[in-house]
Amino acid sequence: MEIQRIAIDHTDAVYRLVQQTIDGVYPDYYSAEEVEFFRQFHHPDAIARDILKGAVYGCFADGILVGTGSYHDHHIARLFVDVKMQGKGIGGGILSYLEEQIAAAWHSAVLDASRPAEEFYQKRGYRTVGQKHLPLESGATLTWNVMEKQL
Repeated sequence: MEIQRIAIDHTDAVYRLVQQTIDGVYPDYYSAEEVEFFRQFHHPDAIARDILKGAVYGCFADGILVGTGSYHDHHIARLFVDVKMQGKGIGGGILSYLEEQIAAAWHSAVLDASRPAEEFYQKRGYRTVGQKHLPLESGATLTWNVMEKQL
């Protein structure tokens, strides 16, 4: 498997991977409204903007995108692995790659952790340093942890 910068012509592949992962994992952790928030948050235009900034990377197995991750400055975002490929070291490989890129200019990496990914990040040395809250249309509040790792 190789990790490489994603080109704009892979926008749809990244979008499909992210949406399939959200659909396959997030309903076990979040309400339907929260899942829909994540689906809308990771829309194709947002992905394309990040790709054009050179901030999106992908892991390919036999030419097929199986994982993706992004970073800007020292903030890691949109780390997703195909549900069928989880537990095979792909997420850890992408995360290590992004951390190496960040370490060239920063002393730490930060990320906003989804509930399903918190344990994964903790095992990789990330610690919770704060929380963020977002009010939803129903009046509920989506809460997530901000995590940081010294590089």
